[in-house]
Amino acid sequence: MAKGRQTVRLPPAHRKHEDPSSKPPTDQDARNDDPFSPKTIRRVLGLAFPFLALAAITSPISQLTLSPVFGSIPSSVNHSETLTATMLIGYLWRTGLRDTHSWSILPYLALWCFWMPAFQVYLFKYSTAMGPVMGPILAGFLSCHTIVIASAYAAAQAMEAFDLQEPLGHIAGVALPALALDLAYFKPVEGLMASTFLPWLRTMSEYFTPVNMQLMVAALYTAVSPSRPYWMFSLAVPAMLHAFFANPHFEGDYTTGLLNRGLAPHNWTLLDRTWSNTGYISVLESTDLQYRVLRCDHSLLGGEWLLTDERRKKEGWMVNEPIYSVFEMLEAVRLMEVKPAIRDADAQALVVGLGIGTAPKALMAHGIHTTIVELDPIVHKYAKEYFGLPNGPAVIQDAVSWVSSTAQANSSTQKYDYILHDVFTGGAEPLALFTNAFLSNLRSLLTPNGVIALNYAGDLSMPLTAQILNTIHQAFSSQCKIFRDAPPPDSPESAADKEDFLNMVVFCRNTPGPITFRKPSSKDFLGSKSRAHYLLPRPDYEIEFPAFAEKSGEEKASMVLKEGEEGKWRKEQEESAIRHWHIMRRVLPAAVWEAW
Repeated sequence: MAKGRQTVRLPPAHRKHEDPSSKPPTDQDARNDDPFSPKTIRRVLGLAFPFLALAAITSPISQLTLSPVFGSIPSSVNHSETLTATMLIGYLWRTGLRDTHSWSILPYLALWCFWMPAFQVYLFKYSTAMGPVMGPILAGFLSCHTIVIASAYAAAQAMEAFDLQEPLGHIAGVALPALALDLAYFKPVEGLMASTFLPWLRTMSEYFTPVNMQLMVAALYTAVSPSRPYWMFSLAVPAMLHAFFANPHFEGDYTTGLLNRGLAPHNWTLLDRTWSNTGYISVLESTDLQYRVLRCDHSLLGGEWLLTDERRKKEGWMVNEPIYSVFEMLEAVRLMEVKPAIRDADAQALVVGLGIGTAPKALMAHGIHTTIVELDPIVHKYAKEYFGLPNGPAVIQDAVSWVSSTAQANSSTQKYDYILHDVFTGGAEPLALFTNAFLSNLRSLLTPNGVIALNYAGDLSMPLTAQILNTIHQAFSSQCKIFRDAPPPDSPESAADKEDFLNMVVFCRNTPGPITFRKPSSKDFLGSKSRAHYLLPRPDYEIEFPAFAEKSGEEKASMVLKEGEEGKWRKEQEESAIRHWHIMRRVLPAAVWEAW
């Protein structure tokens, strides 16, 4: 008998002898061991979904906190695209540590969220040095993407119960779940939070401010942590005390006083503030120069030099004077010569976009029945409380939808002799209010001999500016003229070297005829010294429309901003907003923008 090597399989040392009396495994036990059993699925998704939902609401909250310091448009550059990358980073991070670390990241994430408002107070002090490009990148990463990364880490840790790397492979087992959760859950939830949930919360109570919601999210991260880290919550108490008593961004009587003590060395004081549907709205006053402004995020909607005893006695002032001459130029729509002439007592005016209400106040002062369409109820409220806007009909609604529905109504729709189009937000014009469709609807609301004035701010060298001006030109059948509100550059040489970012007013007629203005009388000035200087557009400030008439039909169509094409100009709007950011930092001290 041939002998060969034989092996004997010995039982492992750690294996226990089977107990004959023990029960055999049941079908229920097998189902519980199944990584895709209903119980496991409920447990995993019950952990992963709340983590990612909290990260999804953190994203728009972070954007809100950055907007007053950097502007809404610079803060949003590449933000959405980066979220997918940060989700994947969180998954990969957990994959690299799954065999060596089993600790939960959630308590530390909750602590980081609690301290985020305090951290931002100190980070924003360096906003001037960081600028409108690097500032949002760094601040956005710390206030949003770090939280998304940690939440994705926690979700990946919860999903380890599915053991997806065994059936899908080492890479696909990580990447595919991460992308699936990002596209099918995180991104839709984040969009819903930004577009619907947060705006709804802000209408429910004034306490749902971004800083308050940051603290609420931190508390929810603590609540959903499986380990219930109450000891970590106690470490967050100092962060909450800092928010209540040392954070100027936290809205309360004590912190408002703290904010004003910080602004006092810069000769500014805060009169009122709140969050609204267009962003952070506040009213500020210069204590040394004696003027008042209305702020929205990192923009000024307008302002007035205040009538003081010294100005009344020494300079002969009779009324507050606007700080921007362009608002007085808009009033020149009354001076346009049409036949038959429009009597103030019979005139109807429509104002799209309010600001502090300089132009509509003047129209009302002349006895013109004026209707205002304004998106933000707080802007309308502050214009009345702090800038003397009289009571009158106001439509608090999105102008695009209101103008569209009004234009499509029957022939009994109210027609207007004067229309003022003055909109501005986020450091750039909302392009939806400059499309050919919107302007055509707006024109349909004019009486046959009605006239319109449109304010536009931009760089004449930018293609978007030419696109907007050509769209206006086409919508009003080439019956328009443009005037700038400031003198042109001194020479062609300086014009080539300097950016020409300016406010301009476009005056158009509804029916053919020349664009001319009657000579104003003292009554037209309403006692204002600046109106006597700026009301009538100067012929030497006129700007030619970009070449349009000689173009072919196809070329003309490409030079008009069509509804639905606003996204094509996102890059130029970003550049315009960044340029506007630098302008605003020269208008008000950095501390005013940083302290909210």
